[in-house]
Amino acid sequence: MDAATSGGAVAHKLRLSYPEILKNFGIHSMKERTESRAFLAWFLENYYRLDDMEVSDCICDGKYDKGIDGIYVNDQLGHVDVFQSSLTHSDKSLGDTSLKEFAGTLSQFGDKPSVENLLKTSKNPALTSLLKANDIATKVAEGFVVRGVFITNAARDQNAMDFLAQNRGIVLYDRDELQNSYTPLDKTDPIAREINFNISSVPHMEYQLSAKVKMVIASLSAEDLVNMGGIANGELFAWNVRQFLGRKTKVNKDIERSIKNAADHQLFPAFHNGLTVLCEKLEVKKDNLTVAGYAVVNGCQSLTSLYENKKDISRELRIITKFINVPPNDPLASKITDHTNNQNGTTFRDLQSNNPIQVRLQSEIHRKYKGDSYFRIKRGEHPEWPGDKVIENEVVARVLLAFDLKQPSSCHQSYKLFDELHAAIFGRPEVTADRIILANDIRNTIVGLLDSMSNQLFGRYTLTRYLLIYLLREALETDVTGKELCQDPSKFFGAKEGRKRVCEALKKVATPIVRILDTWATKRTSSKDENDFFDYKSELKSPRQVQDTRATVISSYQTMVDNKYAPSSSEAWNGAAAKKVSQ
Repeated sequence: MDAATSGGAVAHKLRLSYPEILKNFGIHSMKERTESRAFLAWFLENYYRLDDMEVSDCICDGKYDKGIDGIYVNDQLGHVDVFQSSLTHSDKSLGDTSLKEFAGTLSQFGDKPSVENLLKTSKNPALTSLLKANDIATKVAEGFVVRGVFITNAARDQNAMDFLAQNRGIVLYDRDELQNSYTPLDKTDPIAREINFNISSVPHMEYQLSAKVKMVIASLSAEDLVNMGGIANGELFAWNVRQFLGRKTKVNKDIERSIKNAADHQLFPAFHNGLTVLCEKLEVKKDNLTVAGYAVVNGCQSLTSLYENKKDISRELRIITKFINVPPNDPLASKITDHTNNQNGTTFRDLQSNNPIQVRLQSEIHRKYKGDSYFRIKRGEHPEWPGDKVIENEVVARVLLAFDLKQPSSCHQSYKLFDELHAAIFGRPEVTADRIILANDIRNTIVGLLDSMSNQLFGRYTLTRYLLIYLLREALETDVTGKELCQDPSKFFGAKEGRKRVCEALKKVATPIVRILDTWATKRTSSKDENDFFDYKSELKSPRQVQDTRATVISSYQTMVDNKYAPSSSEAWNGAAAKKVSQ
């Protein structure tokens, strides 16, 4: 299976016929971009799982592109993917003609001189910039695999299948493959039923913000607000950046105290930021304000606290509420949600919780590992999920940073995980449900071995586990089976009892790595040489020192493998298989 595929057909039916397909493109449709480029942009977001900036960076807009619509470089897998998109307006199938022409386009990437010639003769500034920025000529010379990715809403015919069988360097996403590989975003619908608010006794303000966007601000009774649907089960806040964080937070304790103190009720609007509600329907008629298709995107903590303390609410307790008639799934809604939540104690993780990359991963995991694993992408989300089955995206972000990006020295910088590093960590085609599960299993394997370390001070230091995760990756890559697992865990999980076998193999490889690092750290700690003080707290944050440690540990591991004191990745995987057979 290709790294960009998510594995298996889904129930969601895509609209792929023209012109219905255009409705899928959303923000990617713009007057400066052709329909076929918008098609490519939509593809990169949904199948390669790139964020908006990366999508734009990959696309080659404009004329004279020499058959190249986009380029994506995957440094982790050593791939240069060259894209061509074709949007057909009819039911005509795809033959081999377009694919043969695309093969000719790919010949421009045959070797370094060919790419340099392409760069020299290009009349398209965007193509020139792509080739230079990604240093494609050097990467081709270094052995990066160039793949052609052809995208179309037509179905392949027998001629196309015959051609592809002889040209393995071209990956085709046709109508059926687009449908089968698509992972829909499972997002709770806004609350559909209408609710009316009596505004006869309070002033309200109406604003026509634009031709299509209207806003109403009113001081509403808390007694009315707690009657909104979806508070108890959290569905009302599905489009918020976080769910209810519980009574233990300082903010929620303060809110609860104010609710229980009747003297504060009249002054509540003075020291409360208010609610922001997005809705599909917004009407003001005489003394009634009516909304439907609504979701609260700011104010979850307050509204939930009010709901849980309904018996203490008086008629004097009012909250400034801002209604905006923008559907919660509209692109503008994301901007409103981000901006309103930036005003409070919101983390970068909270702000990324509505990012399609996170939502798509959650949807895929909950579909593929239903009942077995739960992927939490926002604080306070579904507290009823069994704790031993929950995978926190913040935890797995650190694992991917150490294992995939090989930056264990940065794993303590939590503020970067969902800010500047978010796209690099999560926005890659190979980051699928299976990869998240693998990352979680790797973490559990390493954490399970930490107690075996004699140097517990070093072993329990937070960055030590991420150093070990990185060293495990380096050890796995010393043979072909380990490399294949790192690149694509899906085919290993697909084997009989594959995930259990992977976990067993990981433990077999990780155990000698932990032992080697423990011995090395203990020796460093017990050294009497003042010039060799083991300041592990600093060394584990230094990329150079991490590389020095890697050289020591991996060379020792390879020596153990050569002398049959430790298993290679292949031996560990095959040994797990043999164990299953004997059982």
